Amino acid sequence: MSLRLQIVALFTAVLAATLLVAIVLGLRIGQRSVEDEIRKRTSELASATTLALKHAGIDDDQLSEELAATMRMHRGLLRAELSRQAALGIDADFTAAHITPGGIVFTRWRGPATRLAGEVIAPFNDARGAKARLVLLASLAEAERLVAAERKALLQVAVGASIFLIVAFWILLGRILIRRVSALQLAMRAVEGGLLDVKAPGPEQGGDELAYLARGFNRMLAQIRGFNAELTRKIEEATAELTLRNRELTDLNELLVAARRDLTSQERLAALGQLAGTIAHELGNPLNALNGHLQLLAREPDLPELAKGQVGTLQGEVTRMTQVIRRFLDQTRGFTPAAETVQLAPLIDEALDLTLGTEARTRIQVAREVDGGSVRTDPGLVRHLLTNLMANAVDAMPNGGRLEVQARRDGRDVVLRVADTGTGMPPDVKRRIFEPFFSTKPSGKGTGLGLAICKEIARALRGRIDVESEPGRGSAFTVRFPAESAAA
Repeated sequence: MSLRLQIVALFTAVLAATLLVAIVLGLRIGQRSVEDEIRKRTSELASATTLALKHAGIDDDQLSEELAATMRMHRGLLRAELSRQAALGIDADFTAAHITPGGIVFTRWRGPATRLAGEVIAPFNDARGAKARLVLLASLAEAERLVAAERKALLQVAVGASIFLIVAFWILLGRILIRRVSALQLAMRAVEGGLLDVKAPGPEQGGDELAYLARGFNRMLAQIRGFNAELTRKIEEATAELTLRNRELTDLNELLVAARRDLTSQERLAALGQLAGTIAHELGNPLNALNGHLQLLAREPDLPELAKGQVGTLQGEVTRMTQVIRRFLDQTRGFTPAAETVQLAPLIDEALDLTLGTEARTRIQVAREVDGGSVRTDPGLVRHLLTNLMANAVDAMPNGGRLEVQARRDGRDVVLRVADTGTGMPPDVKRRIFEPFFSTKPSGKGTGLGLAICKEIARALRGRIDVESEPGRGSAFTVRFPAESAAA
């Protein structure tokens, strides 16, 4: 049962009890008032009748007629009794008149006096001077009829008033109490649903208990909103700090992985350098001896021309073998830049000429973009770096494509970019491309040292090399290193 019905039910019970008590008390008071009025009028009638009986004499018929006239004139009388005796109370003569359905009946007798309930006794002296007594018995039917009519009217008025009061109380209760309680209930349900920006209606100052409750509810919501804001702020700060720590940890992990990778690369390059030095030492002396004997043989005057040609061929092959060993040694030992002022454009063109042959230029479109001016750097290292990157780009486009080469100044840095539209690389391959001896080319097509040497060159130039690549969309290598000085 709702609060409104409970309050209305309680009000109805209290109202019904109050009206019932009021009706009962009112009916009793009214009945007593009517009875008192009837007794008063009966007493006045008794006084008037005794006066008439004094003038009627002592004749019984006259007395009976006087009593009958009194009965006929006053419908409320039920009985009129006259007693006469010198000494009242013992063997008196009684004359009584009472109403029956057939009319007024007179009775005469001698005997002791009788007492009647609700009687009015009027003693007087008759015409002889003897003591007499008139007893009138009035009917209370009129009082009962008036009380019954009053009871009916009071019940009707009570029922009508109760209905009106209940309806009025229902309406006023809805306006004064239920509407505000419902608004507070809706606000509480909204808070239960997670909405903390609601506000219970009510005056800011003063008011009744409900207004005080609404203000307390609003203050509580304000405190909760403040707590939530503070908690959210602290959570955001903690989350931001945790995110920052995670990012730093991720960066540190990446740096650690890169450092481990670089350390592995350095160890491999060092081992390769030691191996290359050993091979160069072991092969250099025999090749030098072979080259010296071939030179002595070529100086023989009696050597046929055909043999001289064959000796020249052997000398060329020995020279080529020596150059291969020297180049291999250059790739495996550390790089020491020798800075000089050079133009970027000639370096780019020379690297393109060394990398792209006639067949490659027929299937690959070259886009060259070079800023004018000069920089101070090592041209040999830059040329070696560009040729390795361009060679990899050409190998990544066996069916043709577009090669973009850019060289520009970016503040105090030099930026070189080599991009292709070839096959691209998946993430797992892109993470390992700078490792020595790692190669995705078929066996016999590459040594896996080109990009590792490019990274060492970038490091020797006090710069870095970055790669962007997606499978099917090509790759782009960007090298950034400082330009020590620029010439006009």
